[in-house]
Amino acid sequence: MFFNIETLIYTYLFICISLLVFNLLYIFRSKGRERRQKRNADAWVKRIEWQMQRIAQGENIEQEHLKLAEKKLVKTEALFSFGAALDALEEKSPGQTDAYMYSIQGGIQVLASRYAKKDSMDRAYFAFLISRHCPGSTEEFKPVMEILISFLDDSTVYCKENVLKALYSLGNVQAVENALQVFNDRGWFHHQKLLSDGLLTFRGDLEKLAERLWSHHREWNDRIMLSVIQFITGFSENYKEIFLPFLEQETAGREIRLAIMRYYRRHTYEPARPLLISLLLDEKGEDNAKIVAASVLSQYPGEDTAAALKKALQYYNWYVRYNAASSLAAQRIPARELLDVLEGKDRYAKEILEYMLEDAKAGEYE
Repeated sequence: MFFNIETLIYTYLFICISLLVFNLLYIFRSKGRERRQKRNADAWVKRIEWQMQRIAQGENIEQEHLKLAEKKLVKTEALFSFGAALDALEEKSPGQTDAYMYSIQGGIQVLASRYAKKDSMDRAYFAFLISRHCPGSTEEFKPVMEILISFLDDSTVYCKENVLKALYSLGNVQAVENALQVFNDRGWFHHQKLLSDGLLTFRGDLEKLAERLWSHHREWNDRIMLSVIQFITGFSENYKEIFLPFLEQETAGREIRLAIMRYYRRHTYEPARPLLISLLLDEKGEDNAKIVAASVLSQYPGEDTAAALKKALQYYNWYVRYNAASSLAAQRIPARELLDVLEGKDRYAKEILEYMLEDAKAGEYE
């Protein structure tokens, strides 16, 4: 089948013009949407400021305002404008919207139940709004927390993360525990770093949260418990004795034991030293355990530690040797005490230790 060259040219020009028109229409529509959202956000700022004045004077929120919010904010675009208004007010004076959000908690509950029926992206934004603008842990928000947990079903990773952020922001231990129980029961994957870092932003009592979450260490899967251990590592010294038996138990999961070993790097505990040395020198032990032990022992200076690290310099695994040399250098051991390595016959041990000592020395002058 053959086409006239002029027909092809005109067809090409038509396609180009169509794309140009489409792009122009899209730009104009986007600009119009932005202006409309700006107007709506400004209108919400005025409404919210008026209600905050009433609250400051000891008066209640107007019922008309509450009804308006319940009616309009069921649309996600309107919720964007409402969120922008809250952001603008918070930028002027952080924390000033807390009393307002507390006063409209009944309306928030109504909206939460309606957004529970929407798709994942709409639920994600509603949860995001709560995570940014909430008055903290209050009994009145418990129904909202329960609805937020229901958002987790049939949702994206983005929605799940925003729900968790909202629960952290609300600061209720039971709500976070219930959410993670759902993750465990459903077998959902959630990145350990997202989970552990998020738990550290919890606005309630971190120690109580840690205690409640750790109580599930025999029930929850290792992925979740790894995040819990990393979370505990980030702030608490109260688990030194509790974690220690897990270094001795070979029945504990490999990643769990490694995470607990790293806990003892940040929170030093003398009774952990012999166990760490044993893990480093265990001929039948796994390389990953030796790698971590060699790193953690940098925080446990002493003759027995130095002897173990020197021996580890001769191990076949490069990462074990690297961490052992790094730990020896970090402990500022006098050079005369390292002569057995520096003047020894093991070239690899000598070279990596020399490199680490020079690197540590250079770091002192930076």
